[in-house]
Amino acid sequence: MDLLLHLGVLAATVLFLSRVVPGVRIRTPGTAVIVAVVFSLLNFFLGWVVRVLLFVPALLTLGILFLFMSLIVNTVMLWLTDKVLASFEISTGKALIVSSIAITLVNTVFYWHAVWNTSAAHAGYGGGPRWT
Repeated sequence: MDLLLHLGVLAATVLFLSRVVPGVRIRTPGTAVIVAVVFSLLNFFLGWVVRVLLFVPALLTLGILFLFMSLIVNTVMLWLTDKVLASFEISTGKALIVSSIAITLVNTVFYWHAVWNTSAAHAGYGGGPRWT
């Protein structure tokens, strides 16, 4: 259920970005859903490769790069999504950065929501019905 909600919000974010950011173009509103699915699949299958490649530079920067790891990974995955899909185009670097910041913020909200629900359910503060 959370996966479908996340994909829906990600698609809405892509649709919003295509309306607001001048360098982001999609052909149809349905393309936003396809972009969300392809971006998520690329992030799932290739995101770890980018994280592994950035691990040593992150250590050399004494861990400062770890703060921006999600942003860098999302930027690379969004760029790859642009290259994979013909119906989705990001024409400028500024549009890519702004879009990846927005998507990173959406992903961060979903991550912290999932962490809160998991920890709240274990602590007895909700997280759904408890069948005892």
